[in-house]
Amino acid sequence: MKLTIVDVFAERAFAGNQLAVVHDAASLSSAQMQAIALETNFSETTFVTRHNDGEADVRIFTPTSELPFAGHPTLGTAWVLTGGKGAITLNLAAGQVPVSFHNGSGWLTAPPVVFEEGVTTSSAAELLQLSEADLDPDYPLRYGQVGPRFLLIGVRTLAALQRVKINEARFDEITAGDGGFSVFAFSADSYSGAHSGSGAHSGYRDSDFAARMFFAVDGIREDPATGSANAAFAAYLRDLEPRPRELVVDQGVEINRPSRLYLRIGDELQVGGRVHAVLEGELLQLP
Repeated sequence: MKLTIVDVFAERAFAGNQLAVVHDAASLSSAQMQAIALETNFSETTFVTRHNDGEADVRIFTPTSELPFAGHPTLGTAWVLTGGKGAITLNLAAGQVPVSFHNGSGWLTAPPVVFEEGVTTSSAAELLQLSEADLDPDYPLRYGQVGPRFLLIGVRTLAALQRVKINEARFDEITAGDGGFSVFAFSADSYSGAHSGSGAHSGYRDSDFAARMFFAVDGIREDPATGSANAAFAAYLRDLEPRPRELVVDQGVEINRPSRLYLRIGDELQVGGRVHAVLEGELLQLP
């Protein structure tokens, strides 16, 4: 079976979020897919089980479980199947997700996002190992679910965002009470202007937000670029200020995988970015 590795939400190759795409995977069992996803050990690996013109059936696996929807696997798989041109609809466990490509960038239309009240300010601060004064009161704490579930936490400064380190014991306590989730921390004090030496993308417009996303897989891992979290974030920002606009979010800088995600906020919510192919090969063994 052919396998393609791409970097997603990346302005250049060897940045963004890595994705492995396994082609012609209809004969694989769920257990085999899970074993292959553990072998690649990327945030996600996708399996294309059917592909016709303009449509494909796709399954998404982390190293430990299957996901109903995730953003960078959707965009990256669509790019691999189309060569980054035209449009395609991916049939995922969460439903149909349209993806289109224009001028080198891909755009996915986000599924509906469901919100619920988040944790207390003190719990959020403990979780990030920050002070309560580091949290931004302009951004209320919310859970956003778009397939995966994210706790959205705004912090005042880029310096505070860069100090974030998840308290695993506190994470386990909150998870036990509130159910599973990942943490999406963000700041409007972005990688731009005075922070240009902190990882900004030279030659590109300043970003509107900086973000970091942490999830549990054999401990806590940080994700370089998270389309589903940014889809939830786009819906969250629309709820706070319901006007059409386009925003730029930088993620992954602290782990040397700088990523850039574009948000279109309107009646529809779209998450966009660029994709770069880095490797093609074939699976020599099946589990």
